[in-house]
Amino acid sequence: MTDVRFFWGSFLALFLVGVIVALPGAALPVWRERYGVEGEVSWFFAALLLGLLLGVRLAQGERRHPLFPAALLLVGLALLGVAFAPSFPWVIALACLLGLGEGVMNVHGNSLVGELDPRRRVGLLNRVNVAFGLGAVFTPFALTLLPYAGVLTLAGLLAWVGALLLWQAPAVTQAPKERGRGLWPFLLLVAVYTGLEGALAAWNRVYLEHLGHPTALGGVLLSLYWLFLALGRFFLAKRVAGNPLVALRTLLLGVLVLLFLNLLPPTALLFPLVGFLLGPLFSTLFALVQARFGHRALGGLLYAGATGSTLIPALFALLPTAGIPYGLLLLASALFLLISGLERRAVHA
Repeated sequence: MTDVRFFWGSFLALFLVGVIVALPGAALPVWRERYGVEGEVSWFFAALLLGLLLGVRLAQGERRHPLFPAALLLVGLALLGVAFAPSFPWVIALACLLGLGEGVMNVHGNSLVGELDPRRRVGLLNRVNVAFGLGAVFTPFALTLLPYAGVLTLAGLLAWVGALLLWQAPAVTQAPKERGRGLWPFLLLVAVYTGLEGALAAWNRVYLEHLGHPTALGGVLLSLYWLFLALGRFFLAKRVAGNPLVALRTLLLGVLVLLFLNLLPPTALLFPLVGFLLGPLFSTLFALVQARFGHRALGGLLYAGATGSTLIPALFALLPTAGIPYGLLLLASALFLLISGLERRAVHA
């Protein structure tokens, strides 16, 4: 019964990570109307990143209680503060607290579930990470249909429910099986993966408009991309669990085919399906790193993810619009080669 409580507490934590990630884009129209901001929004991202890096660093320790439930309490307060902030500088200050909570929730929300049943680690981590996709899909839809303050208040209350579920969360118990340079290929993989995931979300819509597809259609397809990412984690979890690296290599072959079709105007609309095939990748890599290198290595994994998701989409701004799909193909090819290399090393070992 305790394991069930911790699973659903971690599910809520990762749902809130999805809410925080999707919040700036979804709330921007409200911020423009309420505070009259434009370029100042970049300060929100800077404060969020600063808090995120600090949160990941704090979460590399072995104690989960009281840090993990306290992070959800803090996020609940910060979301309520953002809902009723009298000025945008308040929102920026609260973004640092949101980032701090996000870092702790991302590390411990995954690592705790990975320790509940090590034999089913890959499947459990893929299923609990469905929550991130649901949070990322929920936020823009909810802010379109419901009052801004009401949505953020609801999210804040959910954070407090999660804190209750995670009260007395156990300390890290698993010792690493190996150390050393073997971690670096995983860090590079995660950086390239998050870069591809972020570049698809940020830039493929621009490319679709370049092909002549309506802006509104691009928005719908982007929402479907995030939804398919969550569905892929849920439905492919069992398939990937048996032989993770072989399964990921097969899925990446499908990604390469879809991104090749993305070059063609009629079939470019299939791009949300890429999310379905990419869905299990992060959770599976997280599970493999946790099993081999232990809890402390997970902070490095999330630093790599933060770096890739920030720098790689930024580099896409230097590409001509017609070059966007070729950049995406290049990233997917790099992922395929890195996974294939890890698979060959595992066979030799």
